[in-house]
Amino acid sequence: MGIGDLLFHRRQTPPRHRRPHAAEGERLSDHAVRFGLLGPLEAWSGDALLDLGPPKRRVLLARLLVEGGHPVSADRLCDDLWEGHPPAGAVSSIHAHISRLRTVLEPQRTRRGPGTVLVSGPAGYTLNAPPGTRDSTRFEEAVNRARGLLTRGRLVDARREVEHGLNLWRGAALADAAHHAFAAREITRLEQIRMAAGELNATVLLQQGEHEKAALIAEELTTRSPLREAAWALLMRALYLAGRPAEGLRRYEAIRALLAEELGAVPGPELSDVHLAVLRQDISALAPFLPHASPVVSPTRPAGVPPLVGRADELGRFDELLYDAAQGHTRWAVLSGESGIGKSRLAEEFASRAADAGFRAVWGHCGNDIGSEEDAGEDRFRPLGQLLSALCPQIRMEGGPEAVARELAERLAGQPTICLIEDLDRADRGFRRLLGMYATLLRDVPLVVICTTQDTDDVGLRELLALLVRQSRAALLPLRQLTVADVHELLVRRSTRFTPGLPGSELHQREAAALHRRGEGNPFLITEILELPCDQRTGPGAQIPASVTRVLRARLDQLDDRVLTMLEAVAVTGGDLDPELLLQIRTISREELLSLIDAAVIARVLNWQESAVPGRPGKYLMPDLAREVVLHDLTPARRQVLHAAAARALAELPRRHPVHIARHLVAAGPLVSRDELADAALRAGNRCAEDDQHAEAALWLDHASAMADDPGVRAEALHAANAARRHLDQLQRLGGHPYDPAGDDPAWSADPEPRVS
Repeated sequence: MGIGDLLFHRRQTPPRHRRPHAAEGERLSDHAVRFGLLGPLEAWSGDALLDLGPPKRRVLLARLLVEGGHPVSADRLCDDLWEGHPPAGAVSSIHAHISRLRTVLEPQRTRRGPGTVLVSGPAGYTLNAPPGTRDSTRFEEAVNRARGLLTRGRLVDARREVEHGLNLWRGAALADAAHHAFAAREITRLEQIRMAAGELNATVLLQQGEHEKAALIAEELTTRSPLREAAWALLMRALYLAGRPAEGLRRYEAIRALLAEELGAVPGPELSDVHLAVLRQDISALAPFLPHASPVVSPTRPAGVPPLVGRADELGRFDELLYDAAQGHTRWAVLSGESGIGKSRLAEEFASRAADAGFRAVWGHCGNDIGSEEDAGEDRFRPLGQLLSALCPQIRMEGGPEAVARELAERLAGQPTICLIEDLDRADRGFRRLLGMYATLLRDVPLVVICTTQDTDDVGLRELLALLVRQSRAALLPLRQLTVADVHELLVRRSTRFTPGLPGSELHQREAAALHRRGEGNPFLITEILELPCDQRTGPGAQIPASVTRVLRARLDQLDDRVLTMLEAVAVTGGDLDPELLLQIRTISREELLSLIDAAVIARVLNWQESAVPGRPGKYLMPDLAREVVLHDLTPARRQVLHAAAARALAELPRRHPVHIARHLVAAGPLVSRDELADAALRAGNRCAEDDQHAEAALWLDHASAMADDPGVRAEALHAANAARRHLDQLQRLGGHPYDPAGDDPAWSADPEPRVS
């Protein structure tokens, strides 16, 4: 018996206290304001449609709804409502709109009385709108219920649920805020779920034998989202089963041409398999089927996420936890790792798998803006109260944790649930203490609790994790960086365009290695880079996505000016931290330099790399992306000053290659005299000639001849350059290859300035 079957048998007779879903007759409190986001913004109190006022006020309300119960500062509201260009009176306008909204949403509130729906606090304005008061949440819940019903073969109930959810749509999601950047992500997320719901509806119709109706729905889906392959696969199945195979083949040619033209990609495995089955008239492969479940999404979870790779071990461990929870045992797991490592993405995958097994998903978020130690009174524990209310809407927060835990256990017994708590490292001590209590008290209920946390040295957090392991056998799942093989799999899944003339696997392997190095194995950085055009991901034309730049600048903003000055010098000198060179450039002690290095390592803008050669010391390296951001932010004059300082410092150090000094002098621009530059270029050229690097020697010697004012130096350089070229000619006649200055000397490719020509 599978997990889904097991849960089905457990839930056939719901307990007496179980609250029915909205689709099963749920009635919200008569005093609760209900909000409609699936079309033009609406607010209802009972049977009365509320007057929300002018467009700007409606956008303000939409902004607060999108935040999902978290506070938004007045300054942030001004930026979002006026797209980064608020007028002089924007704050006063916000206050006025808030006042009018309070009057509409809470007419019973006294003039100076505290608000309960639209609340103000130190962190800003918060709209308290429980999930059940939003039509978007009821839509998502209906879709998840329909998916669970379909997996259990309850086709009539599944169709009723999905159609109920789709009927909640009155137009474009968040239509009043459609042109505002803050709403874009939520609109995209809701539209993706709407597409998944349409596909689910068509699948149910196929299962019921209503092939023509399924084809009509699938046709509409392909029109709405022309590049969505799942919709095209559904359409081809429906057309074949409706007795129109030739039309199905024409649809395949249409999507194949569209993918090639728009993305430079070929149809994926699912679409290709359906095409092959139509060609073979393989009815067994085209018969009604159970689809792969789309990720379960809550009001704060984005859809359309990238493929999940490199997490097979964690997924296997979660399946074990889910199986235990399905048998009535409470299970905990903690996902930890650096920012961008994929904790939230993996939590979403966990939620999706749990939904497939009939679990309900509840999300919670710990933030510094809510529930901080500085907050007064009971507000400190408001996040935990919200989480408990989401777990069980009728819960009475009375009698202490033991009484609450007993009531939770009773109510959760008939509703298998996965609770996901993000950013546990940002929770205050009170939240952690109560969470530890519930971990001890909640034992034998079908509940999985997944917490995410950043890597941190917080003693209180370590104590909580130790308690979870000791009391609840919590699984600790630290997430590692992606491997080159993981990045290669990600590339293959995204159908990256292949360069003609190169084997696809070879090209992907090379690109995967370059992406892995540039993105430091971090899933967020790599997937953001993959959104760029192919020629802007790596190599000479590489760009940095704006999202990555914001993340890296946030890391750099943590550092004081002394650390930033050190990083500027490291970036200009190639990215490898040379302690002796830095001590020459800046008059600081070795101990102070080590403290600056520690600060940069903690901020993850400097990494320690062990040597690949036994017996040789390791070194500190600046990641490529961080270095590119630092270099981009340098003014030309500041960069020239640093290059000049690096050249002077290198000249004072023993056994430093003349080429490195000459490159920095060239990059120093007007800060270096022609004679000094000519002399440095002459030394660099002569040294390259001694090392049989004749191609680079000719470049430097030509440069010395062009820059020298002294006729004797000019003649000497020109004579040496001609000699280097004769050596090159002789090598070519003998079948040798001229030296490639970019191939063997890492300092050449590491230098950010153009080559000397």
